[in-house]
Amino acid sequence: MKDFVFGVALPAALTALATVAVVFMALTRMATDVNDIDGLRLSQSVSALMAAGLREIGSLTADDAAWTTAYDELYRQPSDGFINDIFAEGSEPGRPFNSIMVVSFAGRVFLAYENGKALAPGQTIIDPADVRAMILKSEAQPREAITGLANSASGPKFAGVRVITPNDGVLPPDVEPRYLLTARPIRADLLDAVGHSFGINDLRWSDRPIEGRVNVALTTAAGKSAGVLSCQPRNPGSEAYDRAFWLMVTVVALLFVVLGFLVLTIWKILATMYHGEEEARRDALHDALSGLPNRAHFNARLSELSRELGERTVTVVFVDLDGFKEVNDTYGHDVGDRLIRTVAAGFKFLVGDRGLLARLGGDEFAVVIAGYHSMNMAAEIASRMIELLAQPFDFDGQTVKVGASIGIASSDDEVISHVELVRRADVAMYAAKERGKNRFEVYFPDLDADRTEKAELAMALRAAIDNDDLQVHYQPVVRAEDGRIGTVEALVRWIRPGIGPISPSTFLPVAEEAGITDLLGTWVLRRVCREAKSFVNCKVAVNVFASQFSNPVFDELLRDLLIEEDFPPERLELDITERFLITYPERTQRMIMALHRMGVHVALDDFGTGFSSINYLRRFAFDKVKIDRSVVIDVVKDAASQQLVNSTVALADALGVEVTAEGIEKEDEAEALKKAGCRELQGYHFGAPTTASELARRLKREASLPARKSA
Repeated sequence: MKDFVFGVALPAALTALATVAVVFMALTRMATDVNDIDGLRLSQSVSALMAAGLREIGSLTADDAAWTTAYDELYRQPSDGFINDIFAEGSEPGRPFNSIMVVSFAGRVFLAYENGKALAPGQTIIDPADVRAMILKSEAQPREAITGLANSASGPKFAGVRVITPNDGVLPPDVEPRYLLTARPIRADLLDAVGHSFGINDLRWSDRPIEGRVNVALTTAAGKSAGVLSCQPRNPGSEAYDRAFWLMVTVVALLFVVLGFLVLTIWKILATMYHGEEEARRDALHDALSGLPNRAHFNARLSELSRELGERTVTVVFVDLDGFKEVNDTYGHDVGDRLIRTVAAGFKFLVGDRGLLARLGGDEFAVVIAGYHSMNMAAEIASRMIELLAQPFDFDGQTVKVGASIGIASSDDEVISHVELVRRADVAMYAAKERGKNRFEVYFPDLDADRTEKAELAMALRAAIDNDDLQVHYQPVVRAEDGRIGTVEALVRWIRPGIGPISPSTFLPVAEEAGITDLLGTWVLRRVCREAKSFVNCKVAVNVFASQFSNPVFDELLRDLLIEEDFPPERLELDITERFLITYPERTQRMIMALHRMGVHVALDDFGTGFSSINYLRRFAFDKVKIDRSVVIDVVKDAASQQLVNSTVALADALGVEVTAEGIEKEDEAEALKKAGCRELQGYHFGAPTTASELARRLKREASLPARKSA
């Protein structure tokens, strides 16, 4: 708001006010200038009027002075008749001039008449100084009449002087010149008439300037003041200003309306931009799907707490959902998104205001808690998160089950960077995954050693796959009816150079954690297809990793591999575990159907380790079920195990599914399972896993022996 006021509203208002001020100042200045110009024109008109009056009297004076009769009469003793006719009558009121004088160069008055009457000897009509000034000018221009204003007792007069000459205008050299002077007053009626013709209002004479009027100073021929002529100013500029004033007020009002509209529009735009920036800033720090703070927000808060608390405890909780990828693959991303939102809401309720909960991306969440009791709070929150996920979620009839592997790391009064704290929580989270998932682990230094060792082992395993340094051994699966090998199970083996054999129970979990089970499983399938071609009349069973079977295009990838290696699909059997069935039943069913269409056999491995084995056997179209060693080991002496085997065989027979018993190490176990109806038997009692070449020799030996019927 402050930025808008000082950045937009105030400058706009000041600009508008400045514009208005400039406009009205310009109008005022224009009106004043127009008035001044008109006043100057009036002054010029008055001056022109005066000049016209002077020209007129000058013309009359010149005509009367260049007259032979006047010359004859006035250079000798004038006759009374001439004087009366010319001077007395010529000066009567209504004549072009009302004053006539005949003077010498020295200014001596010979004759003087005013208003038709002769003046007393020596009496003058106008100021002698003005007379003298005009005579002096006339001496330089004897053929012209000299005009000018002259003061008199009745006010200023137009006056003209010329030397009296014959008609030819030449005065004999031996004659002393006499000058004819004529004058007439500046009358009010004359001023009105002349002023009207010139468009001048109320033209009048006064002895001093009149305020508020246009005043033109009058100067006599002698350079003295003759008063002023003044007139009423027309002030066209003021009239124009008055006419334009309300128009300008309207324009200014519209300007303010438009400006107000623009300011309001800018305000709305800026408000929208501000809210957009706020939303963008919030979006930049929050996860769009869950609404929780994102990784950037989490890191910033953790860094801030690390700086603020110094040596005080900061605890980080890392949460990774177990099985989320499979949910996405099985049910689609819509269900996956709903699951994330639901879990986020539940976690947010559990955390409350005790810490900052963030979604770091995918199926990863994190909590940062500060304070001396943060570790206890973290452990309590982690336990409740696991409890929350213990129950499956239902989304429109689709049951979704996920767990959580949680790692906790605390600074424990140790000054460590927030980056290191996050790393430790991540290490603890992976330790929780390795130890069975759906649990939480607290970081301790030994985890780093384990982590480093596993990372090195994962790198070595990847290199072994790339360099084709692994092996596949094959364990016989014999037919119960004749004891001959009908199937072999492929088992991957790793003999690490310089170290020796690495147990599958060691490197297979590492492969799963490192995300290279797809790579390893594909290598095993390709190696089996190449080596098992020589196994005549024998199927090959291959254990499939969950990551392979959960791949929606696994069947297509397998088809391409079988074509490349030219291996018959009907000789391949894929074994999947019951645990995978429980977690992803719908996806398993779709994939089994796709594999059957290819001709590949599918077996349920580790049967009997779960609680729903028989139900799954009914539901899925397996070609074979493999009874786990945990059931076989007690089949001779445990009635429950015997009942389970008998029920399984009976159900399998009813469904047309073969049964294989695994882990047989004793003859009595083999006999009991034969009697129960198991069609295939597997275990060290029939042979340990061996190399492809050794197995091929055994198969060759069996083929050379006569067929026999088992007892």
